[in-house]
Amino acid sequence: MKEYYRLSKNNKQEIAENLIDILVKNVPPTKDTRIFIGNWILTDRSEKFKAYYDVWELVLANYYPESRPILFRAISRKSKSEYIASFTGSAYTAEKFSNDNGYWIVCDTKDTLMPEEPKHRKGNYRNTFYPLSEVLQKAKNNGGWGFSDRLLRNYSGENEYIMKIDFSVMQLLKFIK
Repeated sequence: MKEYYRLSKNNKQEIAENLIDILVKNVPPTKDTRIFIGNWILTDRSEKFKAYYDVWELVLANYYPESRPILFRAISRKSKSEYIASFTGSAYTAEKFSNDNGYWIVCDTKDTLMPEEPKHRKGNYRNTFYPLSEVLQKAKNNGGWGFSDRLLRNYSGENEYIMKIDFSVMQLLKFIK
């Protein structure tokens, strides 16, 4: 029987706020946030339940990133629905995950994010992303912050970003080798 990852509404809010504060205020993650990040990284899409997506919805609506990378995601087939997923800032990594078939989603965040001062729009951001790799890199540079050595060693270089798939601002490309 699968064990569902559940969080109360209050826990979701606390984790979301802590994820934002890690990057904005340079605070270390709480135990619940470390567990959330570890579970997110170590589970595949079929094992991610509503609690994960609720937290990321809160983060993405309230966090405005400073960097503007080009993000990639490999998918096996087209989907019309919007959903939150992991992207990478590395074309090499996207190619590795594509298994030489399917599609790539490409998003140039310089084109999708408004250059205006974002402070007045918290709670209403759209097409933002969260640089999860920055959190792991900060942890690695600050004594681990309670993450396991294995997690930091294996995933801090993944260049992972969390973003909602929205084809109105992204390109869908067929992978051809």
